[in-house]
Amino acid sequence: MKSYTLDDLQFQNLKIFQSKNGYRNSEDSLILLNVIIENIGENFSGIAFEFGTGCGIISILLAAKKQKIRITAIEIQESLFQIAYKNIARNHLKKNIDIFKMDGKKIKLYFPKKKFDFAFSNPPYFPIGRGRLSPNLEKRNARSEILCNMNDVLSGFEFLLKKFGIGFIIYQSFRWKEFDEKIRTNFKSLVVQKYYFFENLRKRLPENLANSHLRSNLFVAKFMKN
Repeated sequence: MKSYTLDDLQFQNLKIFQSKNGYRNSEDSLILLNVIIENIGENFSGIAFEFGTGCGIISILLAAKKQKIRITAIEIQESLFQIAYKNIARNHLKKNIDIFKMDGKKIKLYFPKKKFDFAFSNPPYFPIGRGRLSPNLEKRNARSEILCNMNDVLSGFEFLLKKFGIGFIIYQSFRWKEFDEKIRTNFKSLVVQKYYFFENLRKRLPENLANSHLRSNLFVAKFMKN
């Protein structure tokens, strides 16, 4: 039987369940959230899409901080989908967040083209053959490109974003060159507006994130759909 922790998000009494031994949220999600909030503005009103929500932490905090937003989130792993659904309901955000158990490679079968104002993802970082594979299935699928890869996420964004819609994605820095080349050659309708490397983000992040040495090898890409 799985065991869970109930963790305080330190905002408006929000709390989330996470698997004690499975995949757990890290600072990466909060770094991505901070970049999104900085860019969408104080009074944003629109619809957003999250590719791979995990336990739901980014969508939950974003919906709580931007109450005019409506988010559609997908998650392929049944265990994480169930946790995210429970977390959304527990925090009374079902009116703001729709969640679906779905393979991200099948987005085009279930959603209309050019539907969303912006999209975001904290996807698996490690391509097959790189990085240590966790013996825990939930962790393994969340961290390594077993169920989806960079092409799948960018293809989904390209399909879902409205004209001039904005995308945000976070990766480890060793994949920056690959990402930059891929988005310029294979996804030409997505134009990078800015790369946020962790060292440049420090001064704008909360102290606990700015001092996170474990996350110093990250970048966030912001791009626009032409």
